[in-house]
Amino acid sequence: MIYLVALLATFGLTVLLVPWIKKLAFKVGAVDRPQENSRKIHKKVMARGGGIAIYVAFLLTTLVLVPSHNLQYWGLIVAATIVLLVGFADDIYNLNPWAKLSAQILAAVVAFSFFGIRIEVLSNPAGQSLVFTDPNLSLVLNGYLVSINFIALLVTTIWLVGMTNTMNFVDGIDGLSGGIAAIAATVMFFLAISPAINQPQTAIISISLVGGCLGYLVYNSHPAKIFNGDSGAYFLGMTLGIIAIFSGAKLATAALVLGVPIIDAVWSAVRRVISGRSPFSADRGHLHFLLLDVGFTQRQTALLIYALCIIFGFIALVASPEQKIVAIFALIIVIMLLLSVLTLLIRRKSQIS
Repeated sequence: MIYLVALLATFGLTVLLVPWIKKLAFKVGAVDRPQENSRKIHKKVMARGGGIAIYVAFLLTTLVLVPSHNLQYWGLIVAATIVLLVGFADDIYNLNPWAKLSAQILAAVVAFSFFGIRIEVLSNPAGQSLVFTDPNLSLVLNGYLVSINFIALLVTTIWLVGMTNTMNFVDGIDGLSGGIAAIAATVMFFLAISPAINQPQTAIISISLVGGCLGYLVYNSHPAKIFNGDSGAYFLGMTLGIIAIFSGAKLATAALVLGVPIIDAVWSAVRRVISGRSPFSADRGHLHFLLLDVGFTQRQTALLIYALCIIFGFIALVASPEQKIVAIFALIIVIMLLLSVLTLLIRRKSQIS
C-alpha cells in the first residue's frame, strides 16, 4: 500500500506543479528558442525546467515516507539538488559546459565523501569481486569521517557523472527522457522489492520517481507543452545513478535497462572527440535524431526506444549474472548496428536528394 501511495502522490503533485513551473520558466527566461539552434525540432518558444516539478513532488513524498535517519537518502537529495540548481541556471543563462561538469563532479564527491554513496565492490559472473575499500585511507574533517579511497571515488564519480549526462543527451525529443527514466525506475523498484535485495526504502524512492515521471509525461508526451531542461535531465540522471548504487551496486541491471541511452551517449562522445570537437557539443548524431531523419515520428521514435529499454530491463530482472553480461554485449551490438544502418540510410538519402 505504501508503494501505491508514493506512486500516486508524486504523480498527482507533479501534475499540479508543472503549470506553475511553466509560468516560472517564462518569467525567469528558462526557455528554449528554436531559432537559436538548427537542431531544434519544435517551432515555438518552449518552457524549460519541467523536471523541477518531478523534483519537488519527489522531495515532498520521500520526506514523508523515507525515514529521516537514512543518511544515503539525504546524500541523494543533496547531490540531486546540486545538479538540478546548476541545470536550471544553465536553462536560463547557458553556462559553460566545463562549469556544469565541475558541478556534477562536486555533487558526486559530496555524495561519496559525506553520505557513503559509493561503489566499493564490482563483481563478475565467476563470483569474484574487485574491492576498492581501504579502511586506512580516511581522515576526519570538521567532525566528519571522510574517505579518501581514490579508486572508489573515481569509479563512483564516473558512474554518477556519466548517468547525469546520459539522461541529458537523450533529452532530445518529446517524452523520451521522462519515459526512459520511468522505465528504469520501475525496474529498480522491482529489483528493490525482490527477495534477493529486499530494500523497502529504496523501493519507495524508486516508485516515487516513477510517479513523478509519469506525471511529467502528461505534459511532455508529444506534442510537449514543456521541456525537461538540463535541470530535469540532470536530476533524473543523478537520481537513477544513485538508486542503482542503493540497490547493492547492481550496475549491470542499470546498464541493461539504461543501455540504449548509455551506449548512444558514449558513442556520441567518442564520435565528437574523434572529429576534434568537445564531447559535450551538440549534433544530430544521437539515435533519436537518426530515427527522425529516416522518417520516424517523434511518438514512434520514443515508443521504439521505450520498447528496447523495457525488453532489456525485463532481462535485467530475470537473468542470471552470466546472462546479464551476455545481454549487455548483445545490446551493444544491436545499438551499434542500428546506429550504423541509420547513418548509412541518411547518407544515401542525402545523396539521392
